[in-house]
Amino acid sequence: MEQSEEAHALLWDEYKYRHDHIWKKLFQITAAVVLLGAVPYLKPDITRVLQGWILIAPLLGTVLSLITLFLMHFELGLFARIAGAHRRIQEEQGMIRHTRSNYFRLLVMIYVAFLCLVSLANVAVVRLLWLGLLPVA
Repeated sequence: MEQSEEAHALLWDEYKYRHDHIWKKLFQITAAVVLLGAVPYLKPDITRVLQGWILIAPLLGTVLSLITLFLMHFELGLFARIAGAHRRIQEEQGMIRHTRSNYFRLLVMIYVAFLCLVSLANVAVVRLLWLGLLPVA
């Protein structure tokens, strides 16, 4: 019985670690992508000097969000297995009855995909702005 409790405690620790890790990475990636996307707007004089090279920063943000999309897919898969095992133990012990639907993975993937699309749209806007196709206010 003690071994079972110890295994459950380890599973719970892993569940907490993975859950916190996912949220921490989401906040970090969001901050990094937003910061990289904002670089062309921070110092317009430097942006005019660098011209097309200024696209490197927002492009890096887009690439970072794309990489995150793939890495988060695998991280969420691992988390789902750990969460499933943890929930089974809770149900077996009569602690709580879980629903079968879990939207965490879907919502995280939608968020990262949206971050990627917004970053890509920002690259297009920056490109249009600095090529003179859109008027700068």
